[in-house]
Amino acid sequence: LDTASSRQGSDRLRDWLLNPLTDADQIAARQRLVAEISPRFCDRLAQIGRGAAVGDPRVNTQRLLDWMELEPVERISGWFVALLGFICLVTAVLFVLGTRGQIPPYYVISFVVYAGLSLTKARVAMTFWNLAMELQDVFNGLNGIFNYFERTPVAGKPALAALVMPFQDQQRPSRQLRRLRRIIAAGGLQANAIAWILANVIMPWDLYFAYRLSVERHKLSRLIPIWLGIWHELEALAALRTFAHLNPDYHTPMLVPGSNGFATQQIGHPLIDHDERVCNDFTINGLGQVVLITGSNMSGKSVFLRTVGVNLVLARIGAVVCADSLSSDVFRLYSCIQISDSLVEGYSYFYAEVRRLKSLLDALGADDPLPLFFLIDEIFKGTNNRERLEGSRAYITWLIGQHGLGLVTTHDLELASIGGLINCHFSDSVDSGELTFDYRLRSGVSPTTNALRIMALAGLPVSV
Repeated sequence: LDTASSRQGSDRLRDWLLNPLTDADQIAARQRLVAEISPRFCDRLAQIGRGAAVGDPRVNTQRLLDWMELEPVERISGWFVALLGFICLVTAVLFVLGTRGQIPPYYVISFVVYAGLSLTKARVAMTFWNLAMELQDVFNGLNGIFNYFERTPVAGKPALAALVMPFQDQQRPSRQLRRLRRIIAAGGLQANAIAWILANVIMPWDLYFAYRLSVERHKLSRLIPIWLGIWHELEALAALRTFAHLNPDYHTPMLVPGSNGFATQQIGHPLIDHDERVCNDFTINGLGQVVLITGSNMSGKSVFLRTVGVNLVLARIGAVVCADSLSSDVFRLYSCIQISDSLVEGYSYFYAEVRRLKSLLDALGADDPLPLFFLIDEIFKGTNNRERLEGSRAYITWLIGQHGLGLVTTHDLELASIGGLINCHFSDSVDSGELTFDYRLRSGVSPTTNALRIMALAGLPVSV
């Protein structure tokens, strides 16, 4: 999914996945933005971004932002640079008059004063210059990226036009960065020792351009974060557009606030190869509904939970989903899948699961207008049969009728008798002594079990 060439672009996409949108209008707006971006734009953006990543597989703009926010211990003021310039002018006049013998060599005194004052700020200027020179490659790389945004055609693309507007107005980056690059280039005179010494003898070269650099940095400190933020946003959007382009059989979901339901046709897991993926239809309507999914081992229960969860997240970040259609309320998503113990904190698997399920109850009881969509895999599988069955029955009974809906998988067929449940299952069959699975979701309780058969096929001493 991630095609960003900058670390911050990847971070933006990661943040979208970890914190999906909760407003249907914002989700629809992002869907429109993704639709307006062309695959050619995505390819060109990735190409320019890779070219800007000098010596690093990814562009990292954090150092640039740190430099923009840097507050030096000492400042180089304009009046101080003007004073040094005036002393230089006086020294030049005194030098001319002194070498002609018209006056004593007073220029020596004025030059010593000039040199002494310059040295008081030399360390500040050098620190400033060193940081700027280290960032020169970053500025050059950003220039190519920002120029591309300035030239991006946005006719007939209102959402994209609004996003890139700061790149195409009077304060466009090319104009602002051109001045900055010229100032940094002037500071590059330090590479030629003789020319650098002569320039600083004639005038306060380093201090003047350090002052100019400070002024430009102050101007850009407000604009650069905006430009970088738009770039990172476009990289994340381009990743979603590329995802859609590479999967033409995926479709744009519909988020319907207040519908209190989830309906999809031919939903599949995007990480399963297309030729091996088995898709299913699934519908759950009305808050308080709980779907109990039973089935034998390896039949597809856990994968189906992940399938629903992944596609719900994709829907809420504005991406296409691996389904022919998907219509859903805007849910908060909560999962209890693949819980692990903790040696550091001293938690067993079962206690970690108990803590997670307690957090789910707290989330259901929270004062939040958005309903909760929960996914619970193999409920209470970390304890003995009797207590697992009793605890699961009490927990699922409590879930029914709450401010949410969701799916629970289990091997305990006895739980299917709980009133108010919707029962579905995955099944298996035996073909020529081999277990086969079709991974199709069906209504009702699973009619088969296969644990002993799997043990026998693996060579364990059990009888079927």
